[in-house]
Amino acid sequence: MQNLVLRQRDIRSAVERATGVSFGRSRALRRLVRGPLRMSELAARLGWDKPYTTTVVDDLEERGLVTRNVAPDDRRAKMVELTPEGHAVAVAAIRILAEPAPGLSRLNSEELAVIAELLEKAAAETEC
Repeated sequence: MQNLVLRQRDIRSAVERATGVSFGRSRALRRLVRGPLRMSELAARLGWDKPYTTTVVDDLEERGLVTRNVAPDDRRAKMVELTPEGHAVAVAAIRILAEPAPGLSRLNSEELAVIAELLEKAAAETEC
């Protein structure tokens, strides 16, 4: 599986070249595509500790990719939200990650859907 998917294309470098941000920072942006999150929720979804998440969000904010505001229901909490530029970067990363690896390019859309379904099933089973 690694030869088929991972070793044929350096996906992390492709995302970094296309977006201008590190792969980890693009992960944070991708988590925000569906809407703003509290800093603590973003940290939990990424599996990062809160100080590291703050460092990443500080950098993304300096780059103009996210904004940080007070949560409407709790003045102590901060909400992180994508700027239009941040949204564009996140979407670019998502598109790159959605491209099938070269080793899978010979498969048709139905075959790719079966593989995706099986991988999602395997991932769900490991989360239990």
